[in-house]
Amino acid sequence: MCGILGIAYASPAVARFDDSRQAAALSSLAHRGPDACGEWRDEAAWLGHRRLSILDLSEAGNQPMSMRDGRYVLTYNGEVYNYLELMREFGINGLRSHADSEVVLHLFARMGTGCLRRLNGQFAFAVYDRLSRKLWLVRDRMGIKPLYYRFDGRSVAFASEIKALLALAPESAECNVDALHEWLYFGNALGGSTLYRDIRQVLPGHCVEVQLPDLAHESRAYWCLAEQAREPIEDGRARAVATTRELLERAVARQLVSDVPVGVFLSGGVDSSAITAFASRHYSRPLTTYSASFDFDRDEQGRALARSIATRYATEHHEIVVNGADVAGIVESLVASHDMPFADAANIPLQLMAAGAAPHTKVVLQGDGGDELFGGYRRYATLTHLRMLRLLAHAARPLVAAMPVSVTTGRIDRYRKALTEPDAASAVAALLTAENRSTAPTSVFAPQFRLLVEKRDPFANHRKYWTRFGGHDARNRMSLLDLAVTLPDTFLEKVDRSTMSSGLEVRVPFLDHDLVDYVVRLPGSVKMPFGRRKFLLKAALRGIVPDDVLDAPKKGLTVPIRQWLVGPLEPLFSDHLLQFDRDHPGILDVPRIRVLHDLTRLGRQNHSTLLWKVLNFSIWGIRSGIRFNARETIA
Repeated sequence: MCGILGIAYASPAVARFDDSRQAAALSSLAHRGPDACGEWRDEAAWLGHRRLSILDLSEAGNQPMSMRDGRYVLTYNGEVYNYLELMREFGINGLRSHADSEVVLHLFARMGTGCLRRLNGQFAFAVYDRLSRKLWLVRDRMGIKPLYYRFDGRSVAFASEIKALLALAPESAECNVDALHEWLYFGNALGGSTLYRDIRQVLPGHCVEVQLPDLAHESRAYWCLAEQAREPIEDGRARAVATTRELLERAVARQLVSDVPVGVFLSGGVDSSAITAFASRHYSRPLTTYSASFDFDRDEQGRALARSIATRYATEHHEIVVNGADVAGIVESLVASHDMPFADAANIPLQLMAAGAAPHTKVVLQGDGGDELFGGYRRYATLTHLRMLRLLAHAARPLVAAMPVSVTTGRIDRYRKALTEPDAASAVAALLTAENRSTAPTSVFAPQFRLLVEKRDPFANHRKYWTRFGGHDARNRMSLLDLAVTLPDTFLEKVDRSTMSSGLEVRVPFLDHDLVDYVVRLPGSVKMPFGRRKFLLKAALRGIVPDDVLDAPKKGLTVPIRQWLVGPLEPLFSDHLLQFDRDHPGILDVPRIRVLHDLTRLGRQNHSTLLWKVLNFSIWGIRSGIRFNARETIA
């Protein structure tokens, strides 16, 4: 992958180029593209690019890239896997490189945004038209690659990461209080918003078109998940199994295209084992696989399964031993990588594993998307019996209330309260968070600031998509919700930042367009009959992936954040909490946070996920230069 950025002004008269700021912005993305650095500029626009060379390693593939007549200019991050097919179909020839980026540029010059639905890949790019003075900001269908933008009244700036926008305009670092409520529940801002007031992200499957003379802009969907899923496919089980197998194998094969070695992150689970199995059939070189062992995770069975898969398919297997001793430094580096207080602690092992793999390869395939597409989480079984479980949850209230207070009781009560939310959409949203609405996670904020945070409904985005996917059975609605919200805003962002911090490109075959287009149209009864998680995928993989992998219980990586917060991270937590309160008084309720920490340390309750967010928030508030509007913090 690469890092892209740029700024375009309403007119040459208001253009204020700053070479030092532009150089700093380019430098801030060097980790995304260590192989080459490029700039392009005219009287009213500047585009920058940091290149990670994957296809056509020569200088001919460097960017920004322009058409021979100079009209259209492209800065591009990603891979379009069907670029050779598109080149043949549309008779594109006379190219200066063998890179997919140049094919995308020619297609856009010929077809405009009409070409976007034809691109099968993961990408974020900007195209500037010097003649009409238009700018297009484009993001792939599933939101695999990031693209942020900011308007300031005289210009529009964009970048792969927020840090580059801040380098271009440091004065834009003001907190977006409206996004904090949902961040407390889900660990990230959702639906295109960020924790910066004037910085947004292009939505998955969207193109933002900007008319530069007046900066009028519109975000349009060129592909819509809800529309794709609207027309059901009536394939029976046998046909669905065969088609799923064929499409997944084809997806893996096409994502092996590269001029550098390709590897696979192999955990020993169903998804990564399937990718390894299919890749071994189609990769012409020896396939390299990577798995990791962590000093905080004792999953010997998972490591044994990964080794057996590697042996079965004769891969060159590497086990990366990750020592989490320097957790404090890792946490601080991850806040810097995300540019926001990102709260999914699973990005720690992923970043460590990426750092271990990066010296050996530039590209790895990974199994993200398999659980969302095929229903791999426990909540899918819950949704099969949602109505009955909601009734039982109401009836169980006295029983749970009579149980002694403990961490286990708290976990049971959180699940019960999630099911007793007033409507199904809220229940689904509550199942997706470790927080409990009745205990108000907003209590970590000082009272006056808390009132501002609570103005925003934290479940609004989930409720919108739950309604949008009406007409589907509950399991499919949950799958579509995960694909539209959870995957791009949490998991794919985690993957991008954690791996690109080491200059490692990750590809996700389960999010191949043809596979997604097919599976989302199948009824839940075919994919997950009676709530049987990943039934269709496992059926498609019988005879390809060993039964002991397919039938093994699902086990996610458990990061011991509670043990860290009351152990090796306690000094970091305390120091940053005090420093944040000195820098930004009136934002956090420090005494309340200390109570939550004490309850967690004593084992009476477990508020570790909330405290983890507070730690990330404190680090971000101290190191990012973020400002909190003082007028807003006064009631």
